Amino acid sequence: MGYRNQAQAGNRRENIFSIYLTPSRELGTDMFGKFIAALGLKQQPQEEITQVINLYDAVLAHKAWKKRLFEYLEGHSKENLEPNKIGVDYLCVLGRWIHSDGMAHFGTEPDFIKLVDEHAKFHVHAAKVVEAHQLGNSSLAMEILTGSFDEQSRRTVNCLTKLNALVEARQKA
Repeated sequence: MGYRNQAQAGNRRENIFSIYLTPSRELGTDMFGKFIAALGLKQQPQEEITQVINLYDAVLAHKAWKKRLFEYLEGHSKENLEPNKIGVDYLCVLGRWIHSDGMAHFGTEPDFIKLVDEHAKFHVHAAKVVEAHQLGNSSLAMEILTGSFDEQSRRTVNCLTKLNALVEARQKA
C-alpha cells in the first residue's frame, strides 16, 4: 500500500478501516444516520451504540504476532505465553468484537462467516507454535511459525481486508 507520507497513511486508516457506530461532534446526528444507513444497519438509541472495531488495528495486531512468536522462539521475549490462552479466539480485541457486535451486524455476511473461521484457526496455529516450543521441539515450532501459521495469518488478514471492502461498498451505496 504505497503511501506518499505518514499523514496519507493515517487518513486512509481512519477513513477506510474504522467502523464507528458512535455519533461524534464532528460527524453530527444527520450524517451519523446516513452513515448507519450506508452500512445497512438500523440506528439504535444512542446509549446502545458503541464503537465497534478498527480493522486496521486488528490487521496490525495479527501481523505483529509473527514477530512476537519469533522473538519468543529466539529467547528474546520475557512474555509468559500460554498455549491454552493463545488458542482461544475470543480473548483478543478482534475476537471479542467478532463474537459480539461483529456477529450482530455482519453475522450473515459470507466474508464475515469466513473471518470467524479463519481467525479461530489463526489462534490455534499460534498456540501450536508456543506448545511445540514449550515441549522442547523448537525446530517444529519454527516450522509451524514460518509455514502453517504464516499462511493462516495471511488468510485472516485477507478476511479482514474483504470485510473492510464490504464496509466501504456499503458506505458508498
